[in-house]
Formats: sequence, C-alpha cells, structure tokens
Amino acid sequence: MRLSFVAKRPMMVILVCLLLCAAGVRADELHLKNGRMVEAEEVWEVGDAIWYRQGKVIASFARTDVARITKSKPAPAASLSSVGNSGESANGDEMVTRTVSRILLKGGRQIDADAVWENSGLVGYRLGKMQTVIDRRDVERIVHDVTVTEPKSVAANASLRYTTGHSGLDRLIAYSGDKYDIDPTLIFLIMREESRFNHRAVSRVGARGLMQLMPGTAAKLGVRNIHDPVENVDAGTRYLRTLLEMFNGDVNLALAAYNAGEGAVMKYGRRIPPYRETMNYVWRINTAYRRAMAANRNEK
Repeated sequence: MRLSFVAKRPMMVILVCLLLCAAGVRADELHLKNGRMVEAEEVWEVGDAIWYRQGKVIASFARTDVARITKSKPAPAASLSSVGNSGESANGDEMVTRTVSRILLKGGRQIDADAVWENSGLVGYRLGKMQTVIDRRDVERIVHDVTVTEPKSVAANASLRYTTGHSGLDRLIAYSGDKYDIDPTLIFLIMREESRFNHRAVSRVGARGLMQLMPGTAAKLGVRNIHDPVENVDAGTRYLRTLLEMFNGDVNLALAAYNAGEGAVMKYGRRIPPYRETMNYVWRINTAYRRAMAANRNEK
C-alpha cells in the first residue's frame, strides 16, 4: 500500500536560533589551495575532512585541500530577533522569551540548553528532561543566562501534534522538520520506532542514538558525537530528506531504505525489500502516519 505524501510544507520564519544557530549567522570562508573560496554557514572538522553547510547542502573537502579557514564573528544576540514593542514578530506571531545556557561549539555551531554543567573534561547539558554530554575539547565557550525571543507557535511546537515527553526533544523535532522541509510528525514516528526517544539507545547491529544511525552513515553525514541529540536528529532528518528525494517523495520506499538501506530497495527494483522486519517497520509507521493525517483533516 503506497502512501501519498507531499513533503513540501510552508517554511516557518525562524527568527532566532533554537538549538542550532542556522539563521542569522555570518558566513565562514573556506580558502582552498587551488585558489577557490567557499562561503558556508557552518564549518567543522571530522577526522581528515573539513565539513561545511550551505543552506540544506552539506559537503566536505579533504583537510589537505584546504589552505585556511576564516571564521566569522557571531551576530550580536539582539540581532537574532526582529521583535518590536508590540511583542509580535514580523509575521504577526506572538513572541515569548526564555533564558538558556548557550554552548558555542568549535566550528561555529551552538546549542541552546536549559542547563549546562562541566565535569572531568566533559560538558553536560539538558533539554527538557533529556540530558547528554559532549567532549569539552569541542566547546569554544559557554555563555549562561542568555535571553532568547521566539515565536510562541515555535516555542509551543505547534507543528508537532504529539509529544515525546521531553520538551527540548519536541523543540528539536519541530526545528529539524522546518529546517529540512519534512513533516515533524513523520520524524516523531520514526524516532519512536527507532529508539523510543532514548538518546543512549544502541541496537543489536550497532545503530545508535535517537534516530538510530549506523556509525558509517553518521561518519558520512559529518557527525562528530553520534549520541548527541542535536547532531543525531539533525543527521537523521537530513538522511531522511535525501531518501525522500532519491525515491521521488515515496515515503514507503524512504522508510524501507531507512530501515534496510537504500541498496536493498534498489536491489529489489525500487520496491520494499521482502524482509519481515522492514515490511512490518514500514506498515507500522505508514499506519500511524495516515491516522495522524486523518485526525488532522477532521479537526479542520
């Protein structure tokens, strides 16, 4: 049974950085040895590669091909929001404020957490009820008591119909859905199926984290810490977007490829592989998604 699905959704205007500072950041510059210069919104290093992001496109160069990296200065916090005296955003959405601890990572990325602490070379942080740690060597600095202003609809996760039980994870799912133009309900259902929202989950075949990424897939996606919720969900959602495009928006084939690998789907003529686990996986998420969409239509 095929599921008709339109992946395109109206993109929300992200006025502030929620968990990853993608909007409002000046470009870094990668200067290559061949004289070429590449501007990027994010640059980070993994092993012998230099990774960079331009919008939704993520790619890498060999470290030996890069002459130097010119880092931009982050935009002042006040410039991240377009809030007027009326307390509304430019599109009329009511604005709310919250106080966070901001972790500035080497490479230009950042994480806005509800709480941050340091212990034995590690930096721990909490998003709602979920917490994890990252290597202190990956952190440039930590800024406490940062006030951020965001649209109330974003803060309340209006685009996510269900809750994981962790407010920070709900925000992360909503943010990733908007960032990669995927219905956050689909991300929610995949995450529930893959890890039951446990960011420390490890499968019997070695898949890890909330989106259950295989280490090899994570490395290809430029992931530095596979158990870090921000990196794991971002990479898993980005991988799902790639699969949707590979199979022309067919969610069933994208789900089958997420479970069994795109090679298996191609091997069987761009059809769901005849593996019991994969067929059940696709059926469960397909059914849950159709029910969610039907409930949404009935409410309108």
